[in-house]
Amino acid sequence: MREHALPIRPLVALLAIAGLTSQSSAQANIAFAGIPDVTIDYYPVDGGDAMAIRRAIDAARPTDAHDGRRVDALSSWDLRWSWPRTRRGGCDLAAATVRYKATVRMPQLAATARLTATERADWDRYVAALARHEAGHVRYTYRHRGDILAAIRGATCRTADAAAQAVFAGFDAYHVAYDRETAHGIKEGGSFPTP
Repeated sequence: MREHALPIRPLVALLAIAGLTSQSSAQANIAFAGIPDVTIDYYPVDGGDAMAIRRAIDAARPTDAHDGRRVDALSSWDLRWSWPRTRRGGCDLAAATVRYKATVRMPQLAATARLTATERADWDRYVAALARHEAGHVRYTYRHRGDILAAIRGATCRTADAAAQAVFAGFDAYHVAYDRETAHGIKEGGSFPTP
């Protein structure tokens, strides 16, 4: 069986989900509900107030490969496609498969972080908005993975990989436009602390 893999491609969207409170964990669970094979990879942030936590996020956050911006979270997915070879050295594209998994890297509020009740409510609002935004990216890719399979099955043995790559490039274009429209989730309520 020949396997074609794309490296995990970063798709960046500004996002933070707090994982230590049941409310914040529940927000993440709700946002990613129904999307299998999603791993949340947290990095800790801490501080004595909202601005200190913002500085901790700013210091640790990843860079968006599409526009070079530092963002609060980075989503990526690993899409792998394969098809069996025939006895005569050809390929059986009708039996092609596509495997999917996603990883979302985001900050997690440390247990030692000290926020007022108002700041904590702001954090919870922020992570809920950003979780919904980021889940939109992950869900789009998951729902459209079948487009890769359709492209492979409609191609020839020689063109199947290029057909799959072309569909995947379209995914990137969608996500770049989505982030441009939403300012990486900021227009959807994703700013902390609230200005």
